[in-house]
Parts: sequence; structure tokens; C-alpha cells
Amino acid sequence: MCRRSEGESRRRPEPACLAAALLVLALLSALTPGGGESAEGVGPAGSPWPMYRGDLRRTGRSELAGPRTGRLRWVFSTGRADKDGGIETDPVIGPDGTVYLGANNGIFYALDPETGGVRWVFPTRFDAFAIYSTPFVDRQGIVYFGAKDGSVYALRAPRQGIMGQVVWSINLGTTIETSPAFTPDGTLVIGVDDWAYYGISPPRDRKGPEVRWRFQTQGTLISSPAVDSGGTVYVASMDGKVYALDPPGQAGEPVKVRWTFSSGGRDDKGGFENAPVIGPEGTLYIGGNDGILYALDTKTGKPKWTFDAVARSGYRTYAIFSSVALGKDGTVFFGGKNGWLYAVQETRGLFSSGAQAVWRYNLGAGIQSSPLLAGDGIIYLADERGTLHAIRPPASGDSGAALWKFATKGMVISSAALAADGTLYTASMDGKAYAFHDTKAAPPVDPASLSRTWYGQFRMGSKEDRVTAVLVEKSGSVAGVVRLKSGLRGPVEGRLQGAQAIFRATLGEPECAIRLTGSASTSPAAIEGRFQGQDCRGQAVQGSFKLTP
Repeated sequence: MCRRSEGESRRRPEPACLAAALLVLALLSALTPGGGESAEGVGPAGSPWPMYRGDLRRTGRSELAGPRTGRLRWVFSTGRADKDGGIETDPVIGPDGTVYLGANNGIFYALDPETGGVRWVFPTRFDAFAIYSTPFVDRQGIVYFGAKDGSVYALRAPRQGIMGQVVWSINLGTTIETSPAFTPDGTLVIGVDDWAYYGISPPRDRKGPEVRWRFQTQGTLISSPAVDSGGTVYVASMDGKVYALDPPGQAGEPVKVRWTFSSGGRDDKGGFENAPVIGPEGTLYIGGNDGILYALDTKTGKPKWTFDAVARSGYRTYAIFSSVALGKDGTVFFGGKNGWLYAVQETRGLFSSGAQAVWRYNLGAGIQSSPLLAGDGIIYLADERGTLHAIRPPASGDSGAALWKFATKGMVISSAALAADGTLYTASMDGKAYAFHDTKAAPPVDPASLSRTWYGQFRMGSKEDRVTAVLVEKSGSVAGVVRLKSGLRGPVEGRLQGAQAIFRATLGEPECAIRLTGSASTSPAAIEGRFQGQDCRGQAVQGSFKLTP
């Protein structure tokens, strides 16, 4: 049986027993009609936070100021927590303000920034521990991310209904835990659980997406790539190494390794789980599982200096999950497994350089998320107990102070994002996304509305399956998306007649879809109904379902 063991670190590879399912999914993956995007069209959205850590250098820094209080604007819920619906990805922001994030229930959500309501969704093929990859939003509003079903997806908002349109997808044959980046020539770069980083060319000239290059490491990939303006790709692995890669000019050519740095350990004792961060002064920053923060020369890979307060505090395994946030003055902010946020600056001597913590702040519990540095100097960072801290740097002394705190009901792995209007977004393993703003508040949610994520059982003929459905109710009509554990998925639409719903749904791929019609009784507590229809071979099917929030 495939399961995670209790107490397992947040980013462990899935067991090998997924392989058979992923081989099937690889066969199902194909270019979806609807067009692609030229290499020249791929660039980050003109939004304050369009990707993991805010930019391709992964600096974790915003020019904007965030909320000065912990006042909630809205809360969105997947309806489930932890493996079944907790949220591990970071929220990102599209050019129109849409908030994007993926959940462990395998649903990718696009949320209204004003209300937290669903604008559209997309179901991947797994329904537990299913999406770790924080999305990248380009300037055309196309959203890219990897999923545990092995696919990299490029999605856009649907023309009708709420099921996101697949612009293109490619299945890489194994699970994906990292977040995508793009090189200047339009190649998507992402790390995969076969321990390799892939460069993927989006569709062009009537050709589907294809693997342009592949670089093999010798460890699990949890760290997401960083890319500089010249196209050099910096990646790291649980093999304890950081790599500077020059991607090939032509497909099929080998990747040139400019340099490699080794921590001297691997996995829990020296592997890298956080993303490398590129500074403007030719320095690359990354923290290791050995508890050491490394500042590397981007030209040579040689250490400029190291900082080991986390290791000295007794944490020498799985010690730094947190990517750094980089201040304009060169201050490096990161959190350790020992529960401390550090503000570190380089110290220069006559013959060598070092580093010291100019101030720090104790969150009181281990840290798996990464800090967001706001334009006014406030740092937003959460701990493993689920508390988000807004941290004010000290006016004097070496200890920061809490401006405000907010306790969620689950571990927080997700890192925050900051919108143009000052709204701060974050998420928790309690299955909720939170929006904070000092003055704005969303209108109250109708408790009788069917708009939410539902879970239940689906029976077709003699076969029973687990089902997840996302519904949006508006003016007597319902639009939705259904996904079965077996992988079948598709849109549903219906109309309400009092407490009765009349609906139709399409499950499966366009070339072989099951088309259903039916009716259901509805209430805020349950939806229960029956359906009939036919499969793609013309065979009659019928069945029933029951959903609860």
C-alpha cells in the first residue's frame, strides 16, 4: 500500500508503487487543441507576485507594503486538510489579480481576489498529496505548474464554465515536486522525481511541447530552479550539490555544467530543499540540510562565506527548508528548523569575508515556509504550528518584534504573496487560503450556497469510485468540475429548481467521453442524485452519487 509514514518531512519522494499508474498517465498525456504560445510570448505576468518567490531570481522581495494588522479579508476552504486538501503551494497573482494555488486534493484553484470565490479550477489526476508545485503566470495569463500525476500543465481561463482550458500539457512519467521557471528563450525548466531537471519547449510551428534538454542529478529534487538574465540556470539537489547550468542552444545538445558546488553531505545531512537565490552582486544564496547558509560566487561556485547558526543550535539534519529573502542592502533573511528568523549580513575583513546575524526573531516552532520581505521592511513568515508572523525589524538591538500574529489550524508550508492593493495571501495545511487587509473585507458568504468543494462516492454500474467536485452557484444555475479517483474528469453544468438540480456532465477525454444527464436533491449538507447516459462506444451507463462538503 502507498502511504506516507507519520512524521515524514514535507518533501519526500512518493513510493515506487506509483510507477504503474504514472506509466498509464504518460500514455494519456497529449497536446490539447487550442494553440500554444511562441517562445517570445513567455514572460512573467505584469503582477506583483507572478511566480514562486516573486521573480526568476527567487529573491522573495516585494516593493509593496502589506497589512499592519491581522485583519482577515476573506478565507477560502478546500473542505479538507492535510493530505486530502491541505495547501502546500504558495499563492501567486495573475495580471488581472486572480489568485492561483494548488491543493493536496489535486485541484488547481483560480480565486477571485475580492471575495475568495472560485473563478475557475482544474482537476489533476491524483487526489492526495497531489500538487506541490507553485505556479508561474505569464504575461498572457497562462498558468504553468507541475503535478504529482507527472504532468506539466499550461492552463488558461475557460471561455465558458469553470473548468480551466488546457493550452498544452506534457507527461514526464514520474511525479513532480518543484516549481517552474522560464529561460530567456522561452524554455520551461522544472525538476522531476527521476532526479533530473528538464527543459521543455512549449508548442510552436504546429509541434507539440517537447523535452529540449535534460540534466541528471544524483538525488531527489525539491529545490526549484533560479534563472539569471543571461539564461544561466541554477539548480540544487538532495545529492548535496548546487549546479550552474548553461542550457544548450539546440535540442539534443548536452547541458554545459559551468560549475558544481558540494556541501559534503547529502539528503538529510547536506541535501538542498530550498531554492537558490541570485543576488545582484554575483552571489548565490542557499541553505542546506546541514544547517549552513552558503553564499556562493555565481562565476565559480566557490563559497564567499557561510553562516551556521542553525547548525550550532543543534540542527544538523533537515535543518533549513526556507529559501532566503534578499534585501536591497544585501541583508539575507531566512528561517531555520530551530524556529529562528535570521537577518544576516556579510562582514568583510582584510583577507576574507564572513557573515553575522544583525538581528533575529524566535517564531517558537520550526520553519518550513520562506520569508516575504515587504517594501516597508516587514517580514511575513509562518511556523510549523501554523502561526503567521508579521515581524518588525528592531529600531535598536538584535531582536525583532511581532507586529501581529495569526494562527491557522494546520502546519504552514506555503509562503506569502503580496498584491498591489496591499492584500497579503497565504495558505495552510488546514486546507484554507487566507487574505489579509487592513481595511477591505469580502461580502458575507451565503451559507446555503452550493459554491464549494464537495467530496463523496460515485457509483456507475457495479463500480464505485471516490469523487471530488467543485461547484459554483450563480442566479439559479450551477457550473462545476468533477474528478474521479480513477482519473476521469470533466465539466458539469445544471440549473436549480428549488432544492432540485437538473444537470449534465462530460467525463473523460474528448476522443472518448462519457456523457451523462441526471437530477439531484441539494442542501448545504449534501447533494445526492442519479444519472444515466452513454460511453464513447455508445453503451448505456447509469449510476448514483452522494456528495458532502
